[in-house]
Parts: sequence; C-alpha cells; structure tokens
Amino acid sequence: MRDLTREIDIKSIDVVSGVTRRSMWMLIAAAWTFPGLAALSYYYLNQTVSAQPINWSYALVSTLPNWYLWLLLTPAIVFLAKRYRLDASNWKSMLVAIHIPAMIVMLLLHSLANLYLFHATEMPGHDAMSGGLYRVHFMTRIHSNILSYWTVIGVYYAFDYYRKYRSREQQASQLEVRLAEANLRALKMQLHPHFLFNTLNSVAALVRKNDNRTAVKMLVKLGDFLRLALENKGVQEITLKQELEFLERYLGIEKIRFQERLDIRFIASPSILESFVPNMILQPLVENAVHHGIAPNAEAGRIEIEASRHEDSLSMSVRDNGPGLDEEKASRRQGVGLSNIRERLQNLYGNDFSFELGNLPEGGFQASIRIPYRSTPVINSIAQK
Repeated sequence: MRDLTREIDIKSIDVVSGVTRRSMWMLIAAAWTFPGLAALSYYYLNQTVSAQPINWSYALVSTLPNWYLWLLLTPAIVFLAKRYRLDASNWKSMLVAIHIPAMIVMLLLHSLANLYLFHATEMPGHDAMSGGLYRVHFMTRIHSNILSYWTVIGVYYAFDYYRKYRSREQQASQLEVRLAEANLRALKMQLHPHFLFNTLNSVAALVRKNDNRTAVKMLVKLGDFLRLALENKGVQEITLKQELEFLERYLGIEKIRFQERLDIRFIASPSILESFVPNMILQPLVENAVHHGIAPNAEAGRIEIEASRHEDSLSMSVRDNGPGLDEEKASRRQGVGLSNIRERLQNLYGNDFSFELGNLPEGGFQASIRIPYRSTPVINSIAQK
C-alpha cells in the first residue's frame, strides 16, 4: 500500500483535521502553563499555611519560567523523537547514543537559563553566578526535568500514533468507496454479454442437434458460474483457491463449446492457495485468451493459468499458444475490461503491482500480474497496521 507513515513537522502537527499551527502552539503553551500554575499554587498555599510572607517576585520567577523554558525546548525534543525514533529494534542504541546525551545537554541548558533568570531578576542569594549555585539549580530540579523530557517524547509519540491511526482509517474508508465503484464496473466486465450469448447459442445448437444431455450439462455449469459470480459480487478479495475454482467453472463451459480444441492447465503450489487476490481478477484475462487465442483457430489450443510466490510477491499469468497479436491488435485488445483490471489493482495496492501484456517468444500471448503476497485481505491489513 502507499506509505502511510509520512513524517510531520512540529509546526504542522495535525492530530485532528483542521488543527492549525497557531492553535497547536497555544495548546502546547497551555500544557506547560498548567504545571507552572500548580507550582505557583503550591507555593502560595505553603506560605499561607505556614504564615510566611508571600514574595510574589520570587514566586513568579521560580515557577512559570521554569516550565516555559521547556516550552522553548519542545521543538528540539520533538525533532529528536522524530529523527531518532525509539522502537523495538533500536531503542537501546538510540537511548545510549542520542536521547540520554541530548537529555543531559538540555538539563544543563535549562539549569543555566534558570540560574541566569534568577540572577537577572536579582533574586535573593543570586547576586553572582557561581558553580555552587549552578549545581544547586541542577540538582533541585533534576527529577522533574528528566520527567519533562520524557513526557514530551511520550506525548509526541501518542499524538503521532493517533494521527497515523486516523490517516489509516480515512484511507481505508476512501479505499472501500473506490473499490465499491470499481466493483460495479468490474461486475459488468466479468459477466461480459458475448460470453453469455455464446453460451446460450451453444445450448440452442445442442438442443437443435438433440444433444439434450450436453445442453443440460452446459446450463448447469452456467448456473454454477453465475451463482458464484453473484455470491461474491460484494467481496473485493478472495483466496487464490476460490479464484481458481471460479475459473474451473468458467472454463468448464468453454470446454463443452470447444471440446478437444481446448486444453486447460492450472499450475499452482498448494502452499499459496490461501493467499488473497482481487475477486475475479483473472476471469477477463482467461476470456480474452479464449476469444483471441483459441476461437480463431481450427486446431487445438492450450490455455495455462499459473500462480507462484516470489519472496513477498504473488505472480499470476494467463497464457495461450495462439497466433499472438501484432501491436495494433494488441492495443485494441486492451479494452475496458483490462483497463478495469489495472484500476482495481491501483486501488488495492497503489503502485506496488505490475500488469503486463505481450506476445511470447515461442508464440502465443501472455498476461501477467504481480501483487504483494498477503495472507489477509488488503483492507484488513491496513486496519491492523
């Protein structure tokens, strides 16, 4: 599927659709204001209960600015969280090489800025900046500062996860709509009128020849074919086994029509039969092979349907040993049905597929499809990511 994990910048975090950069920064500022107000309230209550005078200058300098310094450090922390992401495979190396050193540097900078602020506002005992005072500022806030650093990272990952979840949910919803539209067109393509007309004409010809047994056999096979097609009309993906069973019913009808002129071969390993493929994706290719590769020839012809797995890909091909097509006929052969195939593959797999048509060197024509090998349907795979 298309990449659903596009990185975002702290300036444009979109947790909920419509959130602007300005409102996001206001939300972040409010988040850092809350612990500052809590510290200010604690100072006020402590002084009041102990009947001590309230030094509002000291109260304001020692509470709110401490947390607003973390507001200024937030973009840098988010950058590190995004650029050097902690996951199950690398969290130890990222901690040792990046995040712990970065956290120490930020704690040192925070303490230095805090000390300078006390000195600049002439707080008691801060007439001069010294190493001793610096150590005091560093150690008295080390636990809350460590917690602040990891809180930013944790909140960023939570927001990022939610954003990706919403994105996947929206894309899955859009995909279902596109697939439903494509399915309506695909159903018209799958139940091509000339196939039905040819089958019914063949039944009529058999009746005229008093070959009622064969006529009934063809009608039964046609009924099975139509029943399967209609049962699965709302299903976007089925197993390869179901797809091949459907083709067997379709070709069973054509076998009655062409008799010994049509040789059919299925090539597929049992180990891949439970993989998922687009519903009835091969039927129009097989129908084209019958129509262009078998029907025009008086001699016997062969159609091969093959499926195989290559690492993370599933390859499927339909080939005939007919006369093949020149370029002009080949371009005409790529009609609406084959365009629908390409559109369905695009909707399901993005650019992660291939669909190729061409003459074979030894004679005949081949249509090949390569898609990702999946043990679950695509929409389910998106939802589980």
